[in-house]
Amino acid sequence: MGSGPGRGLTVGGAPDTERRAEALLRALVTSPDIAVVTLDPDGVVVEWGPTAATMFGHAAADAEGRPFDALAPLAGGGDAHADPGYVEQRRVRADGTTLTVGTTAATVTDARGAPAGSVLVMRDVSDRLAAEAALADAHRELEERNAALRRSNSELEQFASVASHDLSEPLRAVSGMVELLARRYAGRLDGDADEFIGFAVDGCRRMRSLIDGLLAYSRVGRAELRPQPVDLAEVLATVASSLRAQPGFTSTTLRWHDLPVVTADRAQLTSVMQNLVSNAVKFVAPGVEPEVEVAARAGDGCWHIAVSDNGVGIEPRFRERIFGMFQRLHPADEYAGTGIGLTLCQRIVERHGGTIVVGDSALGGTCVEFTLPS
Repeated sequence: MGSGPGRGLTVGGAPDTERRAEALLRALVTSPDIAVVTLDPDGVVVEWGPTAATMFGHAAADAEGRPFDALAPLAGGGDAHADPGYVEQRRVRADGTTLTVGTTAATVTDARGAPAGSVLVMRDVSDRLAAEAALADAHRELEERNAALRRSNSELEQFASVASHDLSEPLRAVSGMVELLARRYAGRLDGDADEFIGFAVDGCRRMRSLIDGLLAYSRVGRAELRPQPVDLAEVLATVASSLRAQPGFTSTTLRWHDLPVVTADRAQLTSVMQNLVSNAVKFVAPGVEPEVEVAARAGDGCWHIAVSDNGVGIEPRFRERIFGMFQRLHPADEYAGTGIGLTLCQRIVERHGGTIVVGDSALGGTCVEFTLPS
């Protein structure tokens, strides 16, 4: 018998023990999921249960009296799994198809301890193994895609770093000459010339902002995270101090309360808060004094940090798009910016193991909420 020795089972003992063993065997024999076959010491079938007939395609009348290994020969390829008393093997049905059978084998002894045969208890495990194989394939494919995505991100960060660095020098030369023209010849040429020079100066400044944003994005992806306890209230105080020179900030109401100490890279967390507060101040309707409120709450094993404002808001259909590189919802002459700030925030938050989303604010504008593990 290909399944090897199993655990012992004694028959012919005390009457009550015999009855219990007989009842258990009968219950197994009639189970719709479990095939039970009893063999003599030579591996010849003595009893062939109905589930065995369905599983292997041989009727009991044809099976009894024949060697089990002739009725369900091994299909080759070795055991799928084996433990003491249990083995999983591929066997061939009567129609030539194969299935994988999990078999528990018990040696039967008589009252004197002499071998009297064996009992095989079998279950078709083909579907389970196929599901495990499909799961392993899906996991392997996911790992390969993740590896490809990591390579792609690394290449993108490297490209952004190299491209922005290489663009800096020629842009510096061009912008220097254009600004020199503006200083020397402003008002000395006609109005069109002054306007054209103004466009050139503005274009150089915008390009400088884009290059600086690309450099910042590439550095975030390549820089080593240095997590440490960071007091979020101190970060907000630093951000407020650095933004005092920003247009519109002097009339801004910036509030925060009950902010926790979080574990994060201080420099990168400061960059996130500076971008979010700066956006909140910038994107307000004309004549409206900006209001920004920062709050935090604990939940689901992390800190939820929300930056709310009374600005112009973001329509729901654009709330995913705005995290894309260079994505802007307003013309540059209406609201300045490069479209990199929120992309940078998302990159930093995700590197910390968190998420970032945009919703409506109780102040009437936008609420950007991100999470950090607590």
